[in-house]
Amino acid sequence: MPAPPSFRPLPLITWGALPPGEQRAIVPELTQDLRHQIVRIRFDWARRAVIGSTTLRIAATSAGSGLSEITLDAAGLRIQRVTHGDRPLGFTHEGPVLRIQLAAPLAADALVEVTVEYEAVRPPRGVHFIDRRRVVWAQGFAEDVRYWIPTVDRLYDKTTWEFFVRVPQKERALSNGRLVGTRRLPEGDVEWHWRLDQPASTYLMSVVTGDYVVLRDRWRDISLGYWTYRDSIEATWRGFGRTPRAMEFFSQWTGVHYPWSKYDQVVAPDFVFGGMENVTAVTMSDDAILHPAWAEPRANADRLVAHELAHMWFGDYVTMRHWDDAWLSEGFATFMAALFVERAHGAAAGALSRRDAHEQTIAADRRNRRPLVYGRWVTDPAEVYFSGHIYPRGSSVLQMLRRMLGDSTLRVGLNRYLRSHPYQSVTSADLRRALEETSGRDLSRFFAQWVYGAGVPAFRVAWVFDSVRSEVALTVVQVQPRDSLTGLFHADVDVEVLTDSGIVRQVAAVRGETTAVIIPVPAPPRSIRWDAGDWLLDLADFPRPTAMLAWQLAHDSDVLGRIEAIEAIASRVEREAEARDAVARAARADSLWMVRARAVEALAPIVRHDSARAVVMNATRDSDARVREAAALALAQATGSGDATSRLRALAQSDRSWWVRTAAMRAIVGVDSGVALGIAREMLRREEWRDLARVAALEALARIRSPESRALILEHMGTGARQGRVAAINALVAHGARGDTAGSRVLEPLLDDEDPFIRAAAAGALGRIGDTESLAALQTRRGVEQEPRVRGALDLAIRRLGS
Repeated sequence: MPAPPSFRPLPLITWGALPPGEQRAIVPELTQDLRHQIVRIRFDWARRAVIGSTTLRIAATSAGSGLSEITLDAAGLRIQRVTHGDRPLGFTHEGPVLRIQLAAPLAADALVEVTVEYEAVRPPRGVHFIDRRRVVWAQGFAEDVRYWIPTVDRLYDKTTWEFFVRVPQKERALSNGRLVGTRRLPEGDVEWHWRLDQPASTYLMSVVTGDYVVLRDRWRDISLGYWTYRDSIEATWRGFGRTPRAMEFFSQWTGVHYPWSKYDQVVAPDFVFGGMENVTAVTMSDDAILHPAWAEPRANADRLVAHELAHMWFGDYVTMRHWDDAWLSEGFATFMAALFVERAHGAAAGALSRRDAHEQTIAADRRNRRPLVYGRWVTDPAEVYFSGHIYPRGSSVLQMLRRMLGDSTLRVGLNRYLRSHPYQSVTSADLRRALEETSGRDLSRFFAQWVYGAGVPAFRVAWVFDSVRSEVALTVVQVQPRDSLTGLFHADVDVEVLTDSGIVRQVAAVRGETTAVIIPVPAPPRSIRWDAGDWLLDLADFPRPTAMLAWQLAHDSDVLGRIEAIEAIASRVEREAEARDAVARAARADSLWMVRARAVEALAPIVRHDSARAVVMNATRDSDARVREAAALALAQATGSGDATSRLRALAQSDRSWWVRTAAMRAIVGVDSGVALGIAREMLRREEWRDLARVAALEALARIRSPESRALILEHMGTGARQGRVAAINALVAHGARGDTAGSRVLEPLLDDEDPFIRAAAAGALGRIGDTESLAALQTRRGVEQEPRVRGALDLAIRRLGS
């Protein structure tokens, strides 16, 4: 008989260090207010330059009465002239700050218009010239507008604006707001005039130009435009086609009609994010949207489309007043996207989104624990986005509020929050106030521990069944490391007991270090779930016998209950037949792909056993590509198995999904490297979406230590799609030994590549190789690098080599 399960050793989690940086001032007292801005620009491809002029209408605030100087953000711009009407104005331009001397002091609320003529030649940030599609995309996140437009580049100073964008006749130009019109210029170019009539933060300014076609759609009275390439019409409808449905859902859920005049989405090549919520004119990474039909359902773009659309309410309509409250933008967009996924794809998909956000938050805390509201950074406010908290923790906080208050109360509260601050700046305190006024509940402790505090509760849960009293007794102890950021949590936790006579549900009120819970039940427990539904952001160590977990896996109607059972039982499949059988049944017969896939993954460590391998081999023929992919990866551990090698070869060469084919490529290298090398050569010649085939081949080649495999890796480092080049860089590091000086010399020139992702990958690779001769190249690049993520990779590599 197997030994009864016991608790894992403590600690269940250790906290990573706070992300580095200085605490930034929140908002100074304002002396000037940008009321309206007009921008006239054209892009000079030969010089990689922005040629522009901008007219700013600025008022003195009550605190700025007697204002004699206007201050603008203008980083790296060549300022040619500043005027008021026809009259030149004096100015100084030091570093990123442009100071303009007014002809006469301004009284409070008095307006002045100034025009700045300027150039931005090869701006290091904000504007990107992409040759392969001849597209220019320009945007402002986080403080990048200043690199291509002189402006007030501050979140809290909202304004209206207009863009006049001059492009060649065959091109189109997209910007924010409504299209006022176009006009043919004498030189043959066309000028596109866009106007944003409602105020927004200037970091949401954007312009995209290129040879686009525009697919027209509509939601109620709102015009929708999908800007795409001429060769990608079908894929564009596949990616953007559910936008009207998402807009309807968000308008109904918030009770606020879509708050802007129109909504455009444009695909852009080599975009640095999945998408960016530029107001009314969202820019999307082309390969995130334009996926082929075979890539679905895994490549479904609904979540990304919904995320960026949700920002039109949360982030653009109401905007965080300072970067420390960035979760009010990204956490809400992640939460709203999860709600739409739940509506569009079912409750199981929504539950999985909730669980994924919890897991991402916990992983982020292991790396760099921080509060949700956090205003520290080293050089760029974008750094607050990169710790991995504001998206998933923000979403998890809102999911917990949803569970606590109920959908209807939360919706009314969010409606109050939105309608109280239209086109304005907000803080977390504003959200709390709206929810408290709606619900009548005091949320001070909730916000203190989840928004302004850090970490998550970690529980040890023990259980016992009293057959005489017919009671299940739980003893719950909080064991998370505690300090000034993370204390003891108060939480109401859903507990569920499944019996042969029905399900018993109870809420456990956790209010201290130790909590006792008594649950009357009509029959002995078949299974017990702590945090049923996975609504609470927590870690739990809850040992239960295999029989109980096997019953839960077979009978729990909640997908998360079945997944929890697989994860708890997975470590026992090698030594317990009952565990193996339960997981094998789920792999063969569960109704949901995500349960079957996780069951197959749990069998991977024992795939060398005939019975387990038979189940996994059968899963390679599952109707869902995501299960076949999991099965292919599981077969990687079937070393020496001829049937596994044959099946992996067949999957790699002929499965209808390239997700499966590339998984088989990665797997077969561990089973038969000779077969893998031949398949890798074939895949390197393939031109597939997101370079999937080449990436898989290069990852496989990294594990085949031969001169031929190294030559193939080097061949693909300098040219091709971004994903393949990054894979080649990482493969070179994995292929070589530490201190690979020849590899370092190949990588160092890539520190100056135009693509920031290539620069970051090269920096990371040099740090891992450990060749101290690369230190000079890394430090030289660090001296001129502007992109925050690349700077972070450079800093890490420099620290590694310096130590």
